[in-house]
Amino acid sequence: MSVQSFIANPESYCKSHVIQFSHQAAATSPAASGMQVLGTMNNWGGVWTAEEYGMVPGQFTSFKFSGDTDSITGAHVQIGKGKYAMHAIECITVAADQGVRFLPWKPNTVTYMTLDAAATSVYTGPLSGCSIFVGTSATGQVTMFHANRNNTPDAAGALKASMTTNVITSLPAPIPIQHSAIYQRDYSNLGFVFGKRSGNTWKFYAVDTELLPIGGGACKTTVKRL
Repeated sequence: MSVQSFIANPESYCKSHVIQFSHQAAATSPAASGMQVLGTMNNWGGVWTAEEYGMVPGQFTSFKFSGDTDSITGAHVQIGKGKYAMHAIECITVAADQGVRFLPWKPNTVTYMTLDAAATSVYTGPLSGCSIFVGTSATGQVTMFHANRNNTPDAAGALKASMTTNVITSLPAPIPIQHSAIYQRDYSNLGFVFGKRSGNTWKFYAVDTELLPIGGGACKTTVKRL
């Protein structure tokens, strides 16, 4: 099955496949996804920072499944078949805009991006403890925040929420948070978050992938509306 099936309907695809963004750093890096740093904040004693991301002009984000390419069509296809097959997603850049946006993560950093009018879906991951927050400004612009704090334990997400609040208060205009994904509340294993736009309405989801040992039962992916 082509990765285009995932892009077209990520909610449906994740409910029927074991799927996760690759944990190889290069596979979800800014360079791989066609993203660049637009600005940096460092007002917190060097303990953590914040970075705003935007698209590199002329580059657009798409995805592939790691490893396999169909020799006839050239489409990126899933790895393996059956209940134990992991469908690991990597970012790629393409010349035509598919409406796909991706927010990279960085250790001990709040990364964030504001979605442009042409965006129809947005993704961030992989997650293994990070918190995601999504807010909408008074002008209707949607901004996604990915808060990481590897250097301090924060299973409940309170510290990452505080970090995100600090970033928001440093922005030119307030962005009230409407959606969030917190470790051990909205996902408990390996995860990612995606949003899908229908008309003028965005819906956001947390995806949680539980990897069970071979022979110990089926791996599974669950999807939660935020």
